[in-house]
Amino acid sequence: MAGKFKLAKSKSVLQSRVFSVHDEQWTAPDGHSFQRHTIHHPGAVAIIPFDADGNVLLIKQFRPAANDWLHEIPAGTLEKGEAPLACAKRELIEEIGCSAKKWKKLGAILLAPGYSSEVIHLFKAWDLKPAKADQDDDEYIDPPIPFSPEQLRKAIASGKVHDAKTLSAVMYCQLALNGELL
Repeated sequence: MAGKFKLAKSKSVLQSRVFSVHDEQWTAPDGHSFQRHTIHHPGAVAIIPFDADGNVLLIKQFRPAANDWLHEIPAGTLEKGEAPLACAKRELIEEIGCSAKKWKKLGAILLAPGYSSEVIHLFKAWDLKPAKADQDDDEYIDPPIPFSPEQLRKAIASGKVHDAKTLSAVMYCQLALNGELL
């Protein structure tokens, strides 16, 4: 059923530091009304950083929602009015202690469009040099770990790396290199 859906009513029912949850009433093109709860998120960035040897630098970060330490690429939430590339540059320094001279936008992904408006902008960064910035107080991140393309393939195949934004960034890199992994 193609056509225009109309947001008839939206009420914020929860406001957090990062996102809000809205109780929404929608009208479908056929006139049918339905309710949804939607997480409104300002968006985020994720960066796949490559060192001088062609390794991908992953961080190991504790994620409370998963109640686990995840191997993933650096990422972070956009500040109000912040451009995605500026956010990516800030997050790369905060999370791996490096800045990058070269950047390429890979694309963007919808995190969970069934209930969230979050868009994650994916970037590739290389030609890294050390830089210093403080991590956020509520982040627990181990120093970056270099993964060769073969090590990364094995980590993905074994389920050691299973974070959606990391897998998406790897896929975008593969597409950019005509099927070659990184």
